[in-house]
Amino acid sequence: MKKNIIRKIATLVLATSLILTATVSVAAKTAVNKGLVDIGDKSLYAKIMGNDSNVSVIFDSGYGDGIYTYSEDTTYETWSNIQSKIAKYAKTITYDRAGLGQSDKGVNRNPLSEEYIASFLNGEDMPYDESVFENGSGKTAIDRARDLHALLEAAEVDGPYLLVVHSVAMLEAVEFVKEYPGEVAGIVSVDGTSAVTMQKNIEFFRTYAPDAEDLFLGQFQENDGTLSEIIQSSQQVMNAGDVLRDIPFTILHPSDSGSGPEYQQMSDEVMRDWLTWSDYSKLIFVPDTSHYIMKDQPQYVVNAIKNMLKEINKGCK
Repeated sequence: MKKNIIRKIATLVLATSLILTATVSVAAKTAVNKGLVDIGDKSLYAKIMGNDSNVSVIFDSGYGDGIYTYSEDTTYETWSNIQSKIAKYAKTITYDRAGLGQSDKGVNRNPLSEEYIASFLNGEDMPYDESVFENGSGKTAIDRARDLHALLEAAEVDGPYLLVVHSVAMLEAVEFVKEYPGEVAGIVSVDGTSAVTMQKNIEFFRTYAPDAEDLFLGQFQENDGTLSEIIQSSQQVMNAGDVLRDIPFTILHPSDSGSGPEYQQMSDEVMRDWLTWSDYSKLIFVPDTSHYIMKDQPQYVVNAIKNMLKEINKGCK
């Protein structure tokens, strides 16, 4: 049985902002760099694989997860299998958002009032002022998009970018497209969170599982974004405008997540609404998988990325 031979090259200092350990897979001839990247106000830990390509593939994990899936299995590397396969065709990067893994802790935005939070969760249309996010930093979708862009610049991962995002990272993807128009060549959403997911979940819990509401809301902590920051992220996307209209957009979604028919129907409707955001969207229902499609059915994710890369590369010629 053949094994990849990993040869340690060196510890490199690339400019003053980037300290990465470089290795190379001799069998696949794929460069691998890992380490902390200084993005100005903080450092983020990243793993870069692959060589320069027409399109760089950016992986972003769901809530509480980074390079490792901390909330489900602390030994499981969220994108490892998929990244190693895609790195044969493109430069790829996975990373820990601020507050996760080996990245710096970062800061949080000021909390919303309890009255505002309650009104939002009740499904009310709340006032929104984007100017609040022009200054400072935090862990809302806009903040995360800016952090990611700074990381890509500092690590010299060139665009255009194919964003592969899981769960709540989909909100960040929308803000990335809005903040940096022309830099995103496509999006693969792995059961991505919608702008209305928070409110739809609360509505579902109050109807079918009242005891689950507090458990659901209690998961949001300072390390990867408070409840206030998740609500603000949802509002940012609600007010993002028609930014995905011309973006190729593939949505992967469980055909039966095991949460019952009522929840499946609700989540299916949310995913179908995503289809209306882009003129180049497709929804793929994935069998025999949980929310973690990249763990349960990784080949679906690999195929979606490879198919989109083919289409994007055609347009680059």
